[in-house]
Amino acid sequence: SSGINAEYGEVLVHEGIQRSQCPVLLLCNKQDYEMARGPAAVMATLETELTVLNETSSNSLSDDTQRSLQPPGTTVKFDKLSNPVTAVGSTSVGSEVDISALKKWIAEL
Repeated sequence: SSGINAEYGEVLVHEGIQRSQCPVLLLCNKQDYEMARGPAAVMATLETELTVLNETSSNSLSDDTQRSLQPPGTTVKFDKLSNPVTAVGSTSVGSEVDISALKKWIAEL
């Protein structure tokens, strides 16, 4: 999970993506599972984990100049980023596919 979060964080701090201010979608699949977290819960968890990664990279002893999502000591909040981040749910089980939220997001671009 933290590996995925680190990769998602790298996408969000990528200079080209930040400069373009393109919308970013977090598609939360498997929403048909009883124990699945909803999109809002996934986003909250991801913000928390990205805050930890942001702090870890800002406290690194590396000489690399790393971009960060937020200034050190602040909580990562998607609504404060230059790219609008949206999370939607979907299901895809056999012939049952519900990607209506994805289609709506694309249509609104």
